Amino acid sequence: MKEDDGTGPPNRELYALLHLSPEASDEEIRRAYRQWAQVYHPDKYQAPHMKEIATENFQRICEAYEILSDENKRQIYDIYGMEGLNSGLELGPKLNKVEEIKEQLEKLKRMKEQQKMSALFLPKGSIVANLSLPEFLDGDGIMRGMAMSSAVQSQLSKSSALSLSGNLGVEENSGAGAASAVFRHQIASGSTIEFMGSVGLGSLIGVQMTRQLSLHSTATLGIAKSFHDGSINLSNVWTRQLSDTASGNIELLLGPQSSIGVGWQKKDQNTSAAGEVKFGTNSFGISARYTRRFSSKSHGRIAGRIGSAALEVEVGGGRKVSDFSTVRMLYTIGIRGIFWRFELHRGGQKLLIPILLSRDLNPVLATGALVVPTSIYFILKKFVFKPYYLKREKQKALENMERTATQVQEARKVAAKAQQLLENVANRKRNKQQEIGGLVITKAIYGNHKALKKGDELRETNDELASQVLDVTLPLNFLVNDSGQLKLHDGVKKSGIMGFCDPCPGEPKQLHVEYTYHGERYEVAVDDYEELIIPQIAHRV
Repeated sequence: MKEDDGTGPPNRELYALLHLSPEASDEEIRRAYRQWAQVYHPDKYQAPHMKEIATENFQRICEAYEILSDENKRQIYDIYGMEGLNSGLELGPKLNKVEEIKEQLEKLKRMKEQQKMSALFLPKGSIVANLSLPEFLDGDGIMRGMAMSSAVQSQLSKSSALSLSGNLGVEENSGAGAASAVFRHQIASGSTIEFMGSVGLGSLIGVQMTRQLSLHSTATLGIAKSFHDGSINLSNVWTRQLSDTASGNIELLLGPQSSIGVGWQKKDQNTSAAGEVKFGTNSFGISARYTRRFSSKSHGRIAGRIGSAALEVEVGGGRKVSDFSTVRMLYTIGIRGIFWRFELHRGGQKLLIPILLSRDLNPVLATGALVVPTSIYFILKKFVFKPYYLKREKQKALENMERTATQVQEARKVAAKAQQLLENVANRKRNKQQEIGGLVITKAIYGNHKALKKGDELRETNDELASQVLDVTLPLNFLVNDSGQLKLHDGVKKSGIMGFCDPCPGEPKQLHVEYTYHGERYEVAVDDYEELIIPQIAHRV
């Protein structure tokens, strides 16, 4: 049996096959097995080809029941799926309890994780190239300065990590650099300690401890000694989870540059916002930032800063150009002048290019610097980028279809055979529901959500789209119970249901259902793992 493709909750195909919830009781599993065994038992069929179809599906039902009715095997399946059952783990006297099996499997999992961590390095780096248009026009060269930084973190053990970093900056005829190391160790659940040291510009040595005070509160206390001026600096940060999506913090620094700051952050699926108010010995500052995600690939951003050394507004946006790369352009206007900033993020690496356009706040230049690149972006997006990405996505979909064509063809044959055996009972249930004005599934289509959104006309005329959907009207009519209700369980991939299959592996799927109930027409669409309960008044057309 095939397991999930990795696009949703794992290890649920056997539950879909028996039309069960993952939380089903032993009695519900036995009842489901008896129901499906009555449908697919080979002795019920006389014709050789029907008996052959019944035998194949009866074996699938028996295999699912054998696993889910055995407490030990079900526990392994729920945690690790069919791979865990086929891994050779012996279920002997030494592993005869669910807790022991789970403990052993978790031990094996931890060993694999430790092997991965021993070779795990997390590199990060950034390059900042400061350019100046006024200096270039004056003949002094366009480059104002450059800075580079790099860091790598190694997970020494499950509770310890070592981070090494370095940075180098050059501006005009001067430059500076520094190298630092941080050793982090988890001393207990909810408590970590860090030892840090750096040489070069701003050389220091220090220690910092973080402890989770409660479920929603964390405190960090640190002390550091500077080798530059011999000063000692104390830091204290309190963080509090204000809600599921928001948190706040208070930061206190004591030393030559003492300060106190209050911050707030909020992040949900499509938006993020942050703000901070900070007062120091000879300075103060207020900053705010808001980011909005417009789609899975693009976002916009606006930020502002005001204080003793800054007064500026920043607007811009970015776009994800690949699975690992994002580009961003920002426009800044303030007392320091008018800037463009281009950013390229790839993995843990960043390339930042701030360009000073003018030190004077010229209204014409300020307007043009915002409007011109914005207009160019939307023109390129409409006539170049969007057609290119649509073409590339279509090409990827075609390649995926070609690669999985044999697999889908075989799965469709299995689904068609299963529907063939369900047909008599499904038609009988449908006729009974029609007589009493109950629940009748008039049309049910399962497959690529994009193909389903194209409408009936495209589904019937476009072979490419038609190949990515499957008619599942018959199996859904079979699943309607005697009370005139249909329920598909939450978290269970629908392609595992008897009479279903996955017509487009790797693509997001939906189930579109049209039905009648008491003479009224209803319509509903649900995602692949979403629960479906019908009839419901909210589905009325």
